[in-house]
Amino acid sequence: MFTRTLLIVILLNLFGVINAQEKQDSVGAVILDAETGEPIQYANIYVSSTCGTISNFDGEFCLRCLPSENVRISCIGYQHVTLRASELPAVIRMQPISTTLKEITVTRGDNIIYQLVYKMQREARKHRKAEAQYFFRMATQYPGTDELAEAFMTAKSCVQIRDITFHSGSRGLLKGKKLDRTSLTGLGRTNLHIFLRLAPVLVNFDIWDNTFVPADLVFRRIKNLYEISCVQFTEEDGTEISKVKVTGNPSINSRPVLDGTLYIDRKNLRLLRFDGQMHGLQIVLYDQAREQHFYTGIDYSMHVDYRHDHGFTEIANMSGVITKDSVRIRQLLYNLGDKKLVFSKSVRVGENMMHAIDQVGFDSTLWTNNNIVKRTQDEERIAFKDKTFWLSNKSKYNTFHTEQEQHTDNYLQDAIHQLMDNTMQLQRMLSMPRQDSKRNKRK
Repeated sequence: MFTRTLLIVILLNLFGVINAQEKQDSVGAVILDAETGEPIQYANIYVSSTCGTISNFDGEFCLRCLPSENVRISCIGYQHVTLRASELPAVIRMQPISTTLKEITVTRGDNIIYQLVYKMQREARKHRKAEAQYFFRMATQYPGTDELAEAFMTAKSCVQIRDITFHSGSRGLLKGKKLDRTSLTGLGRTNLHIFLRLAPVLVNFDIWDNTFVPADLVFRRIKNLYEISCVQFTEEDGTEISKVKVTGNPSINSRPVLDGTLYIDRKNLRLLRFDGQMHGLQIVLYDQAREQHFYTGIDYSMHVDYRHDHGFTEIANMSGVITKDSVRIRQLLYNLGDKKLVFSKSVRVGENMMHAIDQVGFDSTLWTNNNIVKRTQDEERIAFKDKTFWLSNKSKYNTFHTEQEQHTDNYLQDAIHQLMDNTMQLQRMLSMPRQDSKRNKRK
């Protein structure tokens, strides 16, 4: 009798604890401009320092969090939105800031860019070893063929991305017709990670040594390199933003020029965002046998958001789009925040990042246990949604369970068997007639 009562109490407590614990839900929405209806790309979705994501190219996001937690959505130039996770609508419309903008003509005597560049250079020297963990995605689309690569990586993160190391990756291909060599077929298999090292302020010039960037206004002091204009506005939290547009002077055409718009926190002298572009950038391509090379011109656009909660300017997220004719290659990099992951393998990127992704292998737990940037429909179609999808290097992937996965599986199986045994035993005990009833009947 005591054993049966104790078992019932234990099971009731077990189920009570499970029901009392709040479980994480998968929530998501699409973020649109309230006036234009256009999707807002790369908006920051923040729950905590270890839980967050950004909206994708189509303005969509998805993340796992507790229903009771607050989700804060922000993007420069828009009013912030804060909602309880359980109350998120399917469509979130963000209102542009209605503050009247004050336009200012900036001359070389205005030193905000100079002050900013020197400050970031000091930060780069002081925090040159600072690293962050990132989620990386690259989608390549050309007529008849789509490619997708995803990976978890570590990189130096202060001011500019450098020293990339992959820890787990996966890539796939939707086969299509072959293109002639004048296209960008196979470009994604070379060294496109060099575009992750491009920034308005360069710490290590590397391959971009022959490129002009906004920081060259300070370091190279080339007269009339850029035409500069500035607009100021105030965010709803009181942050004064200087929107500084730097446009490459057409007369300076001996080298590629990165121009664009810098969003600067004027009071704290912090770079918040950079939207840039390069046109007619000449890159070297090789044929499949790497026996012949040729030059081709591409257009490149980039977007970078920065964070400063670690005391320095750090890459928060970064995206870039390479285009040539009907070919588009899109890269995305997302800082995983303060949540530190444990990796079982590391492969530093050399000349070929796809080779590094193949070498490091695939660990499914990283995708299962972490919020990553939601795929677009095209990217999802490549990633296991299409019947023609195949893994070009499937044989090189680690298809067996990791030690952690196996331990978890064994633990869950044992727990399930234990619960089933206890339930069956409880049912038998409840169905058995009580001994004292039998004695009464005999009497």
